[in-house]
Amino acid sequence: MNTTHVDAYFEALSNKDNQGIIPHLSERIVLLGPIFPEPTEGKEAVVQVLSGFLATIDTLEVNLRFASNQDVAVFFTFACNGITVQGNEHLHLDENGLIDHIEVAWRPLPSAVLIQEIFAAKMGFQAMRLVPAETVA
Repeated sequence: MNTTHVDAYFEALSNKDNQGIIPHLSERIVLLGPIFPEPTEGKEAVVQVLSGFLATIDTLEVNLRFASNQDVAVFFTFACNGITVQGNEHLHLDENGLIDHIEVAWRPLPSAVLIQEIFAAKMGFQAMRLVPAETVA
């Protein structure tokens, strides 16, 4: 499978080019990630989330990428307000090579939650919080 769209998508992310990500996404894209507990579905909604992410971060650097058939795994590092997070994405490509599914994970968890809180404040939605296990009902 040709990964041209994945490479161009991550180049746009690294350049914080929210318009540059658009041509590489399927209309039917689904995004599962650390920002929202529910999936984000559809190109317009996913572009809105990714644009907000790009407006929040300072840098993004791809560290490793590998592909098998229609699946691509990308490992990257990004920074925001002096906080560094390691991330990875499992991307699935449709029959045209467009990205139709993205599943994102970030670590370490405390830093990921801090980024989500910054992002939530910028985008106007509920921030997540880490709480000690004994306070969870």
